[in-house]
Formats: sequence, C-alpha cells, structure tokens
Amino acid sequence: MVNKRLVLLTNIQAHYQTSLGRAFSNKLKKDFAMVCWRAIPVEQKNLGWQHHPNEEWLINAWDSASESARAIEMLRAADVVVWGDGPPLELKNRVASGKLTFRYAERLFKRGQWRLFHPRAFKAIREIYKSSERESYHLLSVGPYCAGDFQLIRAFRGRSWRWGYFPECPIHSKPKDMNRDPVVLWAGRMIPWKRTDLLLHAAASARAHAGKRFTLRIVGCGPEEERLRALAAHLQISEMCEFRGPMTPDAVEREMEEADIYVLPSNRQEGWGVVLNEAMSRECCVIGNKSAGSVPWLIQDGVNGFTFDGSNAEKLGRILRRCVDHPDLRSELGTAARNTILDLWSPAVAAKRLLQLVEAVENGRNPPFEDGGPCSPA
Repeated sequence: MVNKRLVLLTNIQAHYQTSLGRAFSNKLKKDFAMVCWRAIPVEQKNLGWQHHPNEEWLINAWDSASESARAIEMLRAADVVVWGDGPPLELKNRVASGKLTFRYAERLFKRGQWRLFHPRAFKAIREIYKSSERESYHLLSVGPYCAGDFQLIRAFRGRSWRWGYFPECPIHSKPKDMNRDPVVLWAGRMIPWKRTDLLLHAAASARAHAGKRFTLRIVGCGPEEERLRALAAHLQISEMCEFRGPMTPDAVEREMEEADIYVLPSNRQEGWGVVLNEAMSRECCVIGNKSAGSVPWLIQDGVNGFTFDGSNAEKLGRILRRCVDHPDLRSELGTAARNTILDLWSPAVAAKRLLQLVEAVENGRNPPFEDGGPCSPA
C-alpha cells in the first residue's frame, strides 16, 4: 500500500497493541501513527506496564492539549483509520464523510443479549446499525462472538473481518523439560468471570485419576483470591497449588516458558484473552473454554490444543489428565500451537494482511483471505 496514511486508535498503550503498532510502523514507516487516548491505569503500571515515549509513531493524546490536538489532526487526515477508541463525534463525522474506517471491537453483549432491550443500549445499537450502512465502514471483529453480536443487529453485512489482539511472538521458544512433573499454568486477574474456580475443580478431578503428578501454578491477584485459596484447601489440593501473586508481563511470559500446559477457563465475558496467544507462542499445550473470545479462532480441538464447553469441570479434568499423562501429546500440540501464532496470528502477519485487505477494498476486489486467519470473513 503506497502513500496511504494509516492511524490506529486505542484506549491505552497495552503491550499487545504496541506490538501491532510496531508491525504497522515497519511496513508504513512515517505513514503510520498509533494514538493512545488514556494513560496506563495505576493497577497496570504496578504490574510493569510501561509507556514507550521514544516511539516516533506513538501519540499519547492524554499527555497534553497539544498532543490531543495532534491526534485529532492525524485521524482526520488519515486515509485509513483503525478505530478501537476515540471521540465519538470524530468517528461519526469520519464515517459520514465516507473515509475508509475499520471499527476494532469486542462483542457487544458480554452480559447477554437481553442488553439489546435496555433503552440506553438500544439507542447506541441503533446508531451503530445506521452508521454501519456506509460501504466505507468495516468491522474488525475481535473473536467470533463479536461477529455474531453485530450480525444479530444486522450491522456491517459483508464487511466484517476476523481480528484479535496480537502480542509479540518470541523468535525462539525455550524447550520444555520433560523430565520433571508437568506444570499447569493460569495467569490473570482473580475475578468471577475468569472462572479460576472451574480450573481448581478440574485439577482436583485430574489429580484423583491422573497417572502422574503435576503442579498447578496460579499467577495474579484480585478480589477472588481468598475464596480460591479456600476452595483449594476444601478440595484438598493446596499442596499442589502454587499461588504466585501478581507479576509483570515479562515475568508472566517467563512462567509460560516454564509451563507445560496453559488453561483459559474464562466465560463469555472474556472478549479475547491475550494470554492464550502468549501461551501458544511459547509452545504450551493449551486448553480453552469455547466461551472465551479467542478460543474458537485460535484452537482447533485436538490439532493445536483442546477445547471444552462452558462450565464443564468434568470434561476439563479429563483433558487435563490426558495432557498430564502424555508428554508426547503435549509436545505435539505445543509445537502446532506455536506454528498457529507464527503463521497466522502474529503482529507482522496481521499488519500485512490488513494492508492487503485495504488494497482489495479500495480496488473493488474480493477479500484475499479464506483461511480463518486475520482479515478472513468473520
């Protein structure tokens, strides 16, 4: 794509957006900018999230009035905007002007489709539907449930594309140690919809029937921590559970390098689940709840990981037991998981594909991808 200015708009400078921004910058050089509208919250800063002020392509609109004005000027002048966050009036004006715009969104109805009938939500949804009729306005769908929600309101028909979040993928992957007891890892904020309790029940079931011992390593903190510790004691698995506390993103990645199995048990409120990308890129054997946003697109059951339905702790326990007892299976699936990220879901692949999609859209050609990766029809 020659002489096209692209701007990526996001809320905060998350590490998985910075990696995507760097990939776009490598392709477009000075014709790319990423705008962050808000500072990184204190909670994330305490976990090691960092601003990167030295990136020439990064605009921190929250930092000063001049930077905010610069951000507005950039998004108005851009040929292509990927809109994850920003002033609603600017989005409305841009879409109305017919400029090429991609809405970068998670699912609308994380708490259920009943929200469709809430008066305030209904008004917002009606605005989305009306604006989505513009041919120059497309949807980058963060997960299949996002695509389904927008289909429900008949928005972005024929202009909805697979997308997600794209953390950096390490060039090399550390080999797993097959001579020790396997480590099962979970990392995140301990809140109800992350369903760490489901993992504890499954671990108790797996321990009772597995031929080999294993360690369950839990990284993070949150309001559910005390209850989860008590549940581990009640299930009599405290001796095999390691509650490691909160860690920086880099430290979590090191834990993934050491882990053999990674479990994402979150329910439908998990819009994507970046930890799944990160664990797959480090050759973990991954197990994911089909309700979590990234799972249906990243995991092929039995090919590069395993999936389970909803709150089925029994099935999750059986899968855990199988993975614990069969190191060759873990290794095979872990290698396939890493290849999935490298070949389809890396920042570099996503940036390249979006630029190819833009070119196809502008030239009236059919979308170039049908393989289920980024920019395939959602």
